[in-house]
Amino acid sequence: MPHVRNARSMAGAAVLVIAAASLAACDVAVNTLHGGNARAEQLWSRTYTLAGAESTVDIVNVNGAITVEAVDGNTLDIKAHITVRGATEEAAQAALKQIEMVEQASSGTVRLEARFPKELGRRSVEVTYTVRAPRTAKLNLATVNGQVTVAGVLGGVKAETTNGNVVGRGLGNAVIAGTTNGEIKIQMATLGGNGISLETTNGTIELKLPEDAKATVSARCVNGGISVSDLAFEKVGEGTRRKLDGKINGGGSAVRLETVNGSIRVGRVT
Repeated sequence: MPHVRNARSMAGAAVLVIAAASLAACDVAVNTLHGGNARAEQLWSRTYTLAGAESTVDIVNVNGAITVEAVDGNTLDIKAHITVRGATEEAAQAALKQIEMVEQASSGTVRLEARFPKELGRRSVEVTYTVRAPRTAKLNLATVNGQVTVAGVLGGVKAETTNGNVVGRGLGNAVIAGTTNGEIKIQMATLGGNGISLETTNGTIELKLPEDAKATVSARCVNGGISVSDLAFEKVGEGTRRKLDGKINGGGSAVRLETVNGSIRVGRVT
């Protein structure tokens, strides 16, 4: 099952000229819903201008959701809402000052990661990302606790979480998605030659393909069922309730689907 990995190092990455940057003043409020603990919040934002049709955006997170919406053009806009909890307002404010947003950027790649001392603990720090990315960008998104949602990106997506769902709509090119505790729901606008790989342990997998998509499907589950509907599907081999191989529209891009506890459903985009 997938785990969040450290993103590849970027040797010689230069600091990109930032089109606009802002750092909101932090708000601290007493959180009476959590035993009277205090909460400090801060909004971090950046805007980048990317060059090239296949620029890469990497986001590495621990606690918090990542949401990406595709836009036309070459502007990348990222907002990170940082929340830190502490026993008192003073403790929350002090902890917030220890959060470092590490950014590495060049004209073709942007990588972001929130770093903080281990003693703060994962549960006390949450970073929620809201991203507007160029439609043709390639995305590498990773979190541990939180959902990953991507809409309209055609350059390819790799999305990983441990505790959370992965949801994609209107995607293109290659899609790799994995979680341990959560479901995966992917809807493709186009199917590229690099195929699709979806894998979870505890959750269902739902994949929607265009009616004319050409794919070679390999689906496996342990506790659940597998179905393909509303597509020109030809089964290869005997097949069972837990194993299904076949071709859609004569075969094409590799589609690998695997879960342990959950069903697998493949259907047509409507």
